[in-house]
Amino acid sequence: MLTNRYVVAVGIPLLLLLCGALAKKLVRGGGWRANDFFLGVELSLASLGSAMVYFYDLQKLPPALNIGDKIGATATFLAISFFLLLWVLSTHQDWEARTTNRRGQIFMLGVLSNGVGVTLFAGFVLIVKGV
Repeated sequence: MLTNRYVVAVGIPLLLLLCGALAKKLVRGGGWRANDFFLGVELSLASLGSAMVYFYDLQKLPPALNIGDKIGATATFLAISFFLLLWVLSTHQDWEARTTNRRGQIFMLGVLSNGVGVTLFAGFVLIVKGV
């Protein structure tokens, strides 16, 4: 099961989401809050950082390998990730203060923004890195 690439691609960001929520709770102290789980920004940054490190690692491949496709895929992923990160940031800016619309806040930040982060992370693992 842990060798299945789909389990790894989706399981790792979900595990990071839970660890991040626990870390937020522990740092803040007190009980659980819904905003402990609003980690779309962090997941998007993690996938962006992973792609940047991978982009740097591509230079270490032997010149005999055709790495042009990998460079193109990584550069495209970085561009898409950057613009989606900006969208997630603006969504958080709009919705974090809207505590009166709790359902909308949970959907936009807990489901949609986190979903973008998980999708970016899984997309990097499955499409760009090709695990």
